[in-house]
Amino acid sequence: MDYKKHFKGIQFFRKGLKAAMNDMWASVQVLLIATIVLGILLYIVEPEYKGWDGLLWAFMKYLGNPGKFAPEDPSTTIGRYIWIVISVIQILIFAVPAGLVANGFREAMAKDKREEKLKKFRKRMHKAFRRRSNKTLREYLNTLPDKGGKKFESLNFVPRRCTVAKMQVRQGMSLQDIIDTALKFPEFRLKTLASAMDEEDTVDDRFVVEMSPINRPYGCCINRKSRVTIVSTSGFEEVGTSWFTYYLAKLGGFNYISKEVEIDSDELDSFLNMKPEPLCDFKPRSFYEENEKKYKQELDIIDHKQKNRDAFLNDLKTLAEGNDSPWVIVITEHIKNSSNNVDFHFGDKDKAGKRTTVIDTETYDKLYEVFSDVMRKDLQLEAVKTTRYPNLKNNLLYHLQDDKAFPQFNGFVLRPSSQLMTFDSRRLLIAFRIAKVIADVLAPGSTLLDSEKSHFAAGFGYAEQEVEKQDIYEIDR
Repeated sequence: MDYKKHFKGIQFFRKGLKAAMNDMWASVQVLLIATIVLGILLYIVEPEYKGWDGLLWAFMKYLGNPGKFAPEDPSTTIGRYIWIVISVIQILIFAVPAGLVANGFREAMAKDKREEKLKKFRKRMHKAFRRRSNKTLREYLNTLPDKGGKKFESLNFVPRRCTVAKMQVRQGMSLQDIIDTALKFPEFRLKTLASAMDEEDTVDDRFVVEMSPINRPYGCCINRKSRVTIVSTSGFEEVGTSWFTYYLAKLGGFNYISKEVEIDSDELDSFLNMKPEPLCDFKPRSFYEENEKKYKQELDIIDHKQKNRDAFLNDLKTLAEGNDSPWVIVITEHIKNSSNNVDFHFGDKDKAGKRTTVIDTETYDKLYEVFSDVMRKDLQLEAVKTTRYPNLKNNLLYHLQDDKAFPQFNGFVLRPSSQLMTFDSRRLLIAFRIAKVIADVLAPGSTLLDSEKSHFAAGFGYAEQEVEKQDIYEIDR
């Protein structure tokens, strides 16, 4: 039996009482102080009252004077006026808390009703991400002798994004409905396309909704038993990265792991450059441990950040294990500007150029050479081995190198430009060509799995979408 469903009244009362506790205590404090002041005044104006008689009478008045402990009722004119005021306070002592609880009860009911609406809006927003064919990729495949083969004969892809305006019209939702649904459910996020451009560029801002695949509390993990693992660490923040990396890995038949869920969107917990420990308000757990009752939520946030980080690293280790010289490729964006007009940056070293994350340099150099040649000749895109974006000391790949339990691996950071992943109409074709190059050099024969061809059939969203089964932490704001 679903007790929460059948005993909602009790749930609402509990939530209402919890919500009203602080206000109740504040109002009771005011009434108690007023009673104490009036009790002292009674002692002053009533000649027969001695010691604590004034306070005793005032408080016993609220209880109906059981046991007749209180002295006689006030006899002076001023004392009787004080009696009237205390009688009013007697009413307020019960009426105010009752009103606060009732108000909390109503708010809990309204919140529950709103959450039920958001669940319906969630289904509507999923309908905005209907899988569609891609003309650019199809035209390229048609130029091949076998037109891509049966495996690629009919493919439909989840849209990379949906504009807020289009969603308002198609799904019949208000702007507030879209915002509330995107904040409530972790597979959605609101983004502005201007964030994919450099500040020196003039661009019309546009708000869009993205949807990402989620089957883990931290994001998504797909084990295809491949030698290559594609890692997306910044999908929550970057425009288009989640979609681009997801399809790159799927079309190439590579393992895939992505961080899509942020515990606290006001303070992002980077998995690309991991701090030694998760923080809350830029402070470590030790700062809050001295007063655990006061900082319960802050400690809870840090604990869940650590839990997600541990789960991510454990899953990444599982993907790399059992493979001969596994390759870990971290993909994150860079933003082009007048001084940086390159489309792809390859990075495997620190700023000094001494520490590398690549062991098999021969294969790495071959990959870079083939990659650069294909991108330049076929797509007019340029790639460089970067010195502009060195690996920082807390880089994920260094973290894996230092972990003795993690298998020996080759790894590098690949940074496509944000403009390429967000605005280039060829982005799916580019992802496909990158996947083909990586497969040819690092994992010959790797391609789209037969078992996943059904994921490209007509439908809505990602096949790996299992958000409701995950224990995804939500901050109580």
